[in-house]
Amino acid sequence: MKITIRADKNYGVQTYYPACPASELFASIARTKTLTTHALQDIAALGYEIEIEQTAPKTFRALASA
Repeated sequence: MKITIRADKNYGVQTYYPACPASELFASIARTKTLTTHALQDIAALGYEIEIEQTAPKTFRALASA
């Protein structure tokens, strides 16, 4: 079993957002919008493989063309 999350930094703090229905369900159970490292450790202990979704880096060019 595998879940996908998206890593991002908010004000210098690493945060993990759900990126698939299963990870959204885990966040719902935790009653949060993000998954903490502790929650991710518990999810992994249940036998889930956690995959981090790769996103394109934010560049000025990408922002300017949006």
